[in-house]
Amino acid sequence: MENISFWWNVIFFLVVFLIIYIIIYCYNLRKIKKKKENTMLEYHYLISKFHLDPEILKARKVILVISIIDAFIISFVTTFLSVVELSIFWQIMIGFVLLVSLIYACYEIYGRYLVKKGFQKKIKERKKKK
Repeated sequence: MENISFWWNVIFFLVVFLIIYIIIYCYNLRKIKKKKENTMLEYHYLISKFHLDPEILKARKVILVISIIDAFIISFVTTFLSVVELSIFWQIMIGFVLLVSLIYACYEIYGRYLVKKGFQKKIKERKKKK
């Protein structure tokens, strides 16, 4: 019986992941086609926090990864909360804490990955702006 429940949760996770991924990717792709990539909060956050060079970064690849990260976070939290059998108040509290921590952790990991790959601005350029 537990085996059926496990597969049900995996299917639920994948369905939610695919739906959220398609919605977020199409929405962000529409923004970049209209040359509004500066309005994407995640893109701006990564550039400002990790001092990335937006001229070197390919916006489509960043949008693809951002869409995957967002879809993973949302689908993981919803799947986790559907498994937990607590009152609605505790589900909301756990969901909020889990959501904030996953957002911070995933974007921190991705930002450090981009820095390691060499997308960071040169140190001399950063000192000139200060």
